[in-house]
Amino acid sequence: MIRLEHVSRRWPEFSIRDVTLEVREGQYLAIVGPTGAGKTLLLELLLGIHNPDQGRIFLGGEDVTLLPPEKRGIGMVYQDYLLFPHLNVEQNLAFGLRYRQGNRESGRQKVRETARLLGIDHLMHRYQYTLSGGEKQRVAIGRALVTEPRVLLLDEPLSALDRSTARRLRTELKSLHRSKKLTILHVTHDLAEARQMGDSIALINDGELDFLGAAADLLRRPPTLFAANFVGAVNVYQARLEGEDGERRVVAGPIVAQPGAANPSGRHTGMPHLIVHPDEVGLLSGETAPGPNLLRGEIVGIADEGNYVEVVIRIDDLPEPLTVYISRQSARDRMPELGASVTADVGNAIHVLYE
Repeated sequence: MIRLEHVSRRWPEFSIRDVTLEVREGQYLAIVGPTGAGKTLLLELLLGIHNPDQGRIFLGGEDVTLLPPEKRGIGMVYQDYLLFPHLNVEQNLAFGLRYRQGNRESGRQKVRETARLLGIDHLMHRYQYTLSGGEKQRVAIGRALVTEPRVLLLDEPLSALDRSTARRLRTELKSLHRSKKLTILHVTHDLAEARQMGDSIALINDGELDFLGAAADLLRRPPTLFAANFVGAVNVYQARLEGEDGERRVVAGPIVAQPGAANPSGRHTGMPHLIVHPDEVGLLSGETAPGPNLLRGEIVGIADEGNYVEVVIRIDDLPEPLTVYISRQSARDRMPELGASVTADVGNAIHVLYE
């Protein structure tokens, strides 16, 4: 449905550099990244507000790289609503139909249907200064939907709303996505929102596509150090490569990734790092025979985090302590004690990534 081929656009403050991606028809793609990464610029290139310096943009197999916005069949909703203060809700909803062909009654019917769909049909004669934030955002979404776009672009549509209102609108957006079978690209800075809303996640870093795939893969197998830091990964250790080609191992102190884990895709280069997933580490009490990735250490911290217990272990030859999550059931059966010696089995918890 949407295809970008090596698209670049540079501004003094923002840039998009050599982005190639595809979005299937009917897909809900969440786009995340830090402030200034180029997320909004990417949407505006799709919308046609800006033309790329290089690369091509396709919609439904049609090259729309130089096509003006009004001919692309795309609707966009900004964070700031951008409602017309001198128009009431009904007039705001109908604004995009002013330059469309068709009879007035057909246009009024589309406006009424869209208002009912979004639950704002009782607000038609109200003006924006009388609306709540959630109501304003519904009107902004409705104004984009009433033109029956092929694609809907959402630029941080929930970030200005209180938590309760944002939660309700997330549910309504997902329902809208299913009922209208829309292709939606949703920019957000909130990773939890991206995980809830998107079928897939695209991570943008300094104008470049760092990751595109399932949310679970971003969380469990981030490809780069930037991605790991963005998702808040713990137990990230700088590593080194050892051995010959074909049998190279990634090593961080006493932690060794198995041969074949060393950048099998070849996509990323730079300094290797290891993640040890804290919820996949096994804790062994008592004396344990040494073996691969069995790390002997001392418990230096315990914190009850509600759904799990966090155990922090100081281990020789690791620059930072190892954090381990254990279930509340395990903690009830055998609560760890500060100062106790313990062995952490990290063999099934290791992931390799690169800068």
